[in-house]
Amino acid sequence: MTSRPYVEIPRPYEYSPDRFDVELNFPASSRKRAEQHQRIAWELARIHDVDAHTPYKVNPRWSVYEENWGNGQRHGGPDYRRLEVHGNPRSLARYLAALQRVLTAVERLATRAARVFGSWRRSLLAQFEGHLEYEDPTTLRIRAQDFRSTALTKLTGFLAQGAPDAGHRDSSRPLWEQANTVAAEVWAQAGGVNAWEAPEEEVQEQLQRMLPLQLSVVEAPEGREVTPQVPDTVEDLLELTGPAEQAPAEHVPAALPATMAGPAPAPRRILVGRIATPSRRPGRAGGKAQVPRSAGLRGAARDSGRRSVAAPPGSLPASPFVHLAAAPPHDGADRLVAA
Repeated sequence: MTSRPYVEIPRPYEYSPDRFDVELNFPASSRKRAEQHQRIAWELARIHDVDAHTPYKVNPRWSVYEENWGNGQRHGGPDYRRLEVHGNPRSLARYLAALQRVLTAVERLATRAARVFGSWRRSLLAQFEGHLEYEDPTTLRIRAQDFRSTALTKLTGFLAQGAPDAGHRDSSRPLWEQANTVAAEVWAQAGGVNAWEAPEEEVQEQLQRMLPLQLSVVEAPEGREVTPQVPDTVEDLLELTGPAEQAPAEHVPAALPATMAGPAPAPRRILVGRIATPSRRPGRAGGKAQVPRSAGLRGAARDSGRRSVAAPPGSLPASPFVHLAAAPPHDGADRLVAA
């Protein structure tokens, strides 16, 4: 099972020429522990000569009534779970390469100090001295948490200044009052933490993350020239484009313009009048003939149908009730000629 990282480092971005910015996030379960991790990151930023500041966080439950006459909630305040760090690319890359390692090392030393406190609490010396006579399990748990927090804060100060001589413990005092001495002891036993150490491989990896994404250019292999082929005829073009069935069909105009030379098309004939058709209903072979709707038209509609005979080719009839039919033999008047 992998433990949660002490800090989340997103990809840095360039906010001005040769200046990069990154916003660190400290996802500790406890707000106090996250604030301690931010303090370590801030101290490390001073060592690596990069700028850092705590961003502002707006309180979503704030209102004028709550601040003035309610429970005194403020509009917002510093967000100790985040830290914005910015600097030149090289310094920022070294800082990010060393941050996770330094945080892990300081946390391990604080855990070692907490184990020293647990060993002392279970020892016979603490029982004989009477330091635990008035302490219950709840009080001892709170004292252990405060002891570890104080030791972690003291170890953070040792990053830039170094640890003084460990000294000796005072047996006449309880150990929760000597957190600084225990912190110096575990620092000396571990050999300290080198805050300036940053492997070059990790520094280069952080620098690569700062570079913008670039598209690769595909180049043609050398010694191979591509010469465009221009077909001479349409058949060659069709052979280059594909099979003949995939070629687009030629568009043939329906009618030539009147200005072009050529025989004029014969005018279409329009029949207007009654057309008797036998009944198609079953059982009525010799029934009454059906009369189309055009038979009941008035004289003006019939006259408009007659006038539409002389319309030029391709034009539409003026009346929507005129029916087109195949032209039978015609003698020039509105009479049919027997074949």
